[in-house]
Amino acid sequence: MSSNSLNPVPVEFLPPEAEGLVVDLCGEEKQVYRLEELGIRCGCKIRMLCPGETCLLAIEGKKMCLRLGTCADILVHPLTS
Repeated sequence: MSSNSLNPVPVEFLPPEAEGLVVDLCGEEKQVYRLEELGIRCGCKIRMLCPGETCLLAIEGKKMCLRLGTCADILVHPLTS
């Protein structure tokens, strides 16, 4: 797989079924820590299942619903197959 973007983008910019590699978590320390507890860490692969303010993501085989853009941002490099 290769990156199709030189600059990371917020995960909410991924279209449905697109994948991204997490490169940074930005925001309030408590919120970033919580994302890490949920398994969202730098280096993990995320697939956008259903975009929106509250989106559905697949992370390491698990589906997760998140409200994005409130206190933390997940930055990804979009991936192509």
